[in-house]
This record gives sequence, structure tokens and C-alpha cells, in this order.
Amino acid sequence: MGMWQKSMIAVACSKPLRAIGEVVGHKTGLADQFVSAGDVAGHVARAEALARDGIRVSSFYLGEYVTDLSQVRETAAQLDALVPVLDQTGLDVHISIDPSQLGYMQDQAILDRNVDHLAAKLNEIGLETPLRTIRLMIDMEDIDMVDDTLRLHHRLADGGYQVAQTLQARLHRTKADLRDMIARGAMVRLVKGAMAPPDNVAFTKRDDIDENYLRLSTMMLSDEAKKTGFFPVFGTHDRKLVWAIIEHAKAQGWSPEQFEFEMLYGVNQPLQRELLAAGHRLRLYAPFGKDWWAYAWRRVGENPRNLGLLMRSSMSKGR
Repeated sequence: MGMWQKSMIAVACSKPLRAIGEVVGHKTGLADQFVSAGDVAGHVARAEALARDGIRVSSFYLGEYVTDLSQVRETAAQLDALVPVLDQTGLDVHISIDPSQLGYMQDQAILDRNVDHLAAKLNEIGLETPLRTIRLMIDMEDIDMVDDTLRLHHRLADGGYQVAQTLQARLHRTKADLRDMIARGAMVRLVKGAMAPPDNVAFTKRDDIDENYLRLSTMMLSDEAKKTGFFPVFGTHDRKLVWAIIEHAKAQGWSPEQFEFEMLYGVNQPLQRELLAAGHRLRLYAPFGKDWWAYAWRRVGENPRNLGLLMRSSMSKGR
């Protein structure tokens, strides 16, 4: 898996391949497989349609491996415009961000300014309710960014902002990081992880990653987690893991309203329907914008089966 992920990340970062792929993708509809819309209006309309089916969204403005300050400004402006529109429609205002999108690669002061502005804007909306989530979800990126990303989360949480954090099950350190988050009563989205860290800091075999994911999910559904007000979010498309988590949650006395599953927009709709039919909370990580290339190929890096989804989408929509 490590070599596969590294190869797909290389594809995602390749400017020549991106230039060719974006032309082909838009002609064939390939870009639509994992992307909800090209702009704020289209994304909100799609979010409203999903809400009618009982599906929540976590909004993400496309743009990865951001090195251009103008792109940082564009991301900040798009998210600034999105928040009030989501609020006016009564939808969850649940925004996912990569620190690298908002200034991490340029300067800490730029990152802090952009994130603080967005977090403050979410706080202006008011407290979340059982029917409506108001959160800034911080994504986890490369291994060398973990400590800085957690410091960002803790600073915002300690400042009273409505913030949540993504943790990666493939990392050895996540057990300790999760223990701290549970003690804080935080909201944590647990994912397997799209990056490819070295084996001295991460599990690299699929079975080992799955086993650690299950161990961590057990911690997230512990009595201690319930007492602190911790809110578990399970980001996985693995049917076996999903139903194991559901059974453990029942055994521990967690109701379906006390945790949720999060899946990628456009991936494994049959499992999405099963979860909804069983009465579970479902959220889709729903990207919008034009810069879809890196995002799509990182999805392939996470799971080689997604390559088939991309190719089938290309063939069916290109006819």
C-alpha cells in the first residue's frame, strides 16, 4: 500500500498530468465522480438535496498541496462566502479544512489569521443542536504536520471555538493523541489516512491498519468517552468495520444520535443507503470547486478500488 499511495500522490502533484487530466475530466464528467459542484451555489444546492434524504455534509473547498498565496486567499474567500449561505438555508455549517490550504506552507501568521476568521464566523452562528452541527473540522495531512495541526486544534478549542479534529488510524501515535482528545471531550473524525508515512511511524499493511482502526473505535465508544461528551465520527467505507462499530456501540449503550459515520461523496452509495435505513447519522465529505485533480487521485491512493470508479465514470459519461 505504501508504494501505491506514494505513486498516486506523485500523480496528484504532477503539473503536466494535471493539465491533461483536467481537460479530459471535464469533457468526460470524470471530475463529477467525487466533486459535489464547481461553486458555492451548486454545492449548497447539492447539500440541500442530500439533506432531504437525511444526509449531512462536511463542505471542503478543493485545493491541495497549495504553494501559491493567491490560492490561499481564494480558499479563504470561498469559505467566507459559503458559511452564511449554509446558515441561511438551515443546513449544518460543518466545514473541513486542510491547514496547507489556508497558509501553513507560507507563514504561521497567515494560517492563524485565516483559520481564526473562519472559526469566529462559525461561532457567530451560535451553538449547535442535536439537529444541526456547527463545526470547523481540521483535516490531518502529512506526518510532519501532526504536532502543528493538533496545536491549532487545541488553541481553537481552548479559545471556545467550535472545532473538531481528524486523526489517522495508520499512525502509531494516534492512540495517545486520541486519549487526549477523549479527555478533552472533543469531536474526532477517525480515518485510515490518505498519506504514506514511513513504517517506523505508521502501520503499512491493510490488515494492521484495519485492526488499529477497530481498537481506536473501541476507545471512542468507551464509557470515559461518553462521560466527557466526546463525539465520535467514523470516516470509513469498510462495511466490516462499520457493522463491527455499530454492534460495539449498541453493547456500550451508545444511541445512533451520539455518533456518526462519514463517507466520501460519490463512494459506496449502497453502504450509505444501508446506514440511513438502519437509522444512523451519515455525513458526506463533499468537495466543491475546480481544482479536483489532486483530490481525486488521493482517493485512488487511499483505495485502489477507487481507480475503477474513476475509470467507469469516465467511460459511462464519455459515451
